[in-house]
Amino acid sequence: MKKIELKNTTTYVLSFLVVVMIGFLLWVSNMFQKTEKRISNDLYKYQISEISYFMKNIERYIDIKYGKDLSEKLKKDIKARKELNLYLSSFITVKIKNIFIVYKPEKEQFFRVLADGSLNQKDKFAFNEKFEPLKSEYWYKVLATKEPVIFKQKINDIWTTYLYPVVKFNRVSYIIVVDFSTLPLNVINDNLQILKSNLKVILFVMIISVVILVFFLFYDWKRQKEMQNLIKELKILNDTLEDKVQEEIQKNREKEKQLILQSRMALMGELLSMIAHQWRQPLNVMSLIISQLKIDFDLGDINEKEIKKSIIKIEELIQHLSNTIDDFRKFYRREDSVQSVDLKNIIEQTLNIAKPSIENKNIKIIQDIKCKKKVKTFPNELKQVLLNIIRNAEDILKERKIQDPYIKIKVYYDYKKNLCIIDIEDNGGGIREDIIDKIFNPYFTTKDERNGTGLGLYMSKQIVEERLKGKLYAFNSEVGAVFRIELKVDHE
Repeated sequence: MKKIELKNTTTYVLSFLVVVMIGFLLWVSNMFQKTEKRISNDLYKYQISEISYFMKNIERYIDIKYGKDLSEKLKKDIKARKELNLYLSSFITVKIKNIFIVYKPEKEQFFRVLADGSLNQKDKFAFNEKFEPLKSEYWYKVLATKEPVIFKQKINDIWTTYLYPVVKFNRVSYIIVVDFSTLPLNVINDNLQILKSNLKVILFVMIISVVILVFFLFYDWKRQKEMQNLIKELKILNDTLEDKVQEEIQKNREKEKQLILQSRMALMGELLSMIAHQWRQPLNVMSLIISQLKIDFDLGDINEKEIKKSIIKIEELIQHLSNTIDDFRKFYRREDSVQSVDLKNIIEQTLNIAKPSIENKNIKIIQDIKCKKKVKTFPNELKQVLLNIIRNAEDILKERKIQDPYIKIKVYYDYKKNLCIIDIEDNGGGIREDIIDKIFNPYFTTKDERNGTGLGLYMSKQIVEERLKGKLYAFNSEVGAVFRIELKVDHE
């Protein structure tokens, strides 16, 4: 065992060294690139700060020497042109490649040159020569914004171009153009290349070191193949364990089926109890009608009109009993496909079944239905969930003997979450904090064995979250418990 641990330690150390060295190589390479870029940017910024100062001096000199309308002055005075060209040429240095002045006539689509300080006579522009710049968007940007612009060039020996607009009478009178030479940047790049060459040597040595470490890692990995026999033995044990896990999963599935069966049987009992409540009043009325007919018959005080009236009433009551059976049969039926339904109808159908029992206990039903949107769901299964929650509230209100008991059903639309939300609230005092997290567990109940199986809320949560793809949870309000159902809205 110690031998295996030692091998693992060696592998970890070598792996760590390889990762560190690769990381260092990447870091050095990245830092060099950043430094190279930063030097270029710093030089770029320095040129901007330097040029903006003497541009103002040039503008001031031209204003004093030639007046406000430079183009008109130069058109009339050849000597002034030569003086201005000579003045501009004094700014030509190692850093500044070209400096010239252009303007754009109002009725023309191109620029014209007013003065050029170039020392190279072959490249020198003539006065009023037409000038069509590369990257013309920058030049027109200067005309539009009346602000200086600097941009990089792809012309030999020119690094960047600086355009300085001189504004007179709220328009650009002329533009002073400065082309910066690539020479200073080339000097810096030459020095960086020397540094880069030295860095490559260092990186090469480090790469060789990494390769050596990788070789040792590979060698160590080969040695660890001795552990494969042990791993095979563990695999056999794992396979055995997997069989046991599958066996437990199957047991859990059987248990789940049993829970569903028990829940359905409990629901059937609830439904039968409610059928009894639904039938009690019609049967009592029918009994009274028959008793009255018998008394009238015995007294000889009976007529055909009364008999027909009684028969019609009895037929209506029989039809009501038949409709009740149909309602309960539909309620218990399991659906195979989802339907787009109105929650108001679902709640009304559920209350039609639950109302007789609730009203028999003098419990008030309050409805606040505000969600007009439809939801896609299994209607009967949603009704089963609603009935379970309502019956729980009914039992609590009866058990705790609440004065003025009520069950409030509120339905509203959450715009942020795009959900229809059903809140079922009672004024029964709420759920104890020590059990509120357990109420959805199977077989958990606060009732005695005769009155509760502990499956109603468990199966309700399973139906909502597994079948209806929604959420069901509970919390306490100021007066009692609130069970909240969240369902997705149907957009079709």
